Amino acid sequence: MVSSDLDGIKSDISLTVNDIFENLEEDNNRLPTKEEFRTIFSNHTEQYIGPLDELTVEGIRHGLNKQRVRELDLWRAVNELEADQRFLRSS
Repeated sequence: MVSSDLDGIKSDISLTVNDIFENLEEDNNRLPTKEEFRTIFSNHTEQYIGPLDELTVEGIRHGLNKQRVRELDLWRAVNELEADQRFLRSS
């Protein structure tokens, strides 16, 4: 993955990550735990990763690999954004 790819993903999901922190902070007067954050964000992953779009057996294998790469890239970006939010909100 190229650094610009990660930056693009982070740009796409930054509002969602921020909203999760905002909503939990408002509702519970605390930061979300890592487990809470990951559970809530996992409900948004298909929106960013996308569904498998090929139906042949070979296509499904390629699609699964492509989806797995997207998922790894997405979670790498999410982890960085989550860490940023925790740092900003702990000050």
